[in-house]
Amino acid sequence: MNIESKKAIVTGAAAGIGRATAVLLAERGAADIALVDIDETGVDETARLVAAHGTRATVHCLDLADISATETWFKAHGDVDILHNNAGVVSGLPQFPDVDAARIRWIIDVNVTALISATQIAVQAMRARGGGVIVNTVSTVALGTGFYDAMYATTKTAVMMFTRCCAPLKEECNVRVMGILPGLTATPILDKTGADGKSEWMEAVLANNESCRPEDIAECVADMIADDSLAGGDWAAVRRLDGKIERQWGHADTM
Repeated sequence: MNIESKKAIVTGAAAGIGRATAVLLAERGAADIALVDIDETGVDETARLVAAHGTRATVHCLDLADISATETWFKAHGDVDILHNNAGVVSGLPQFPDVDAARIRWIIDVNVTALISATQIAVQAMRARGGGVIVNTVSTVALGTGFYDAMYATTKTAVMMFTRCCAPLKEECNVRVMGILPGLTATPILDKTGADGKSEWMEAVLANNESCRPEDIAECVADMIADDSLAGGDWAAVRRLDGKIERQWGHADTM
């Protein structure tokens, strides 16, 4: 899909990968980007950066944990060409099994339920307008055998499976649903793994792995949107190894 003149939605747009993707879509000529986040101050700054490229930016403060509000918002605003379901949260401390049930429900609703609802509504709108592209932010933890943050890993693996199951929508609706799997990336989410700042286990991860920049992930998202030869359910994992960005590509029927 040619990004120029297209309408887009980016969730989790207040910082990190969401902000970088929104700015890059603006650089590539998107006409209108709806910026969705719970952080009003952060998303206002993203809007300023997007508007600097001549793209219309609208700010929408939305708590994706409120599924009813999320469905209402997407029914009103989801008629777009591009959707980047980027918003996501980590469990923080305490970890499973000591985390309380309300927080488990919260992470599932933000990372999975809201994403599925947004995709469902957007696909219906895209089908009516002739097609579109949806990119879901997953994580490379979905390719592994486990992760310290059990609920984060579980929800991201669910998003991976959902994305792969949406592969037939390319033929049925002309909508490509794809997955971007960031490796370790320097975003504010790293500061939310503990009750007050980075946890000891995250400090160990940071000490032993190279971090991508949000822009590294955004570049892959934009390339995925632009490449109509890619199949529905395709995914790309992005990591930094030995100072270089590497992309690992996969398909709906592979892990």
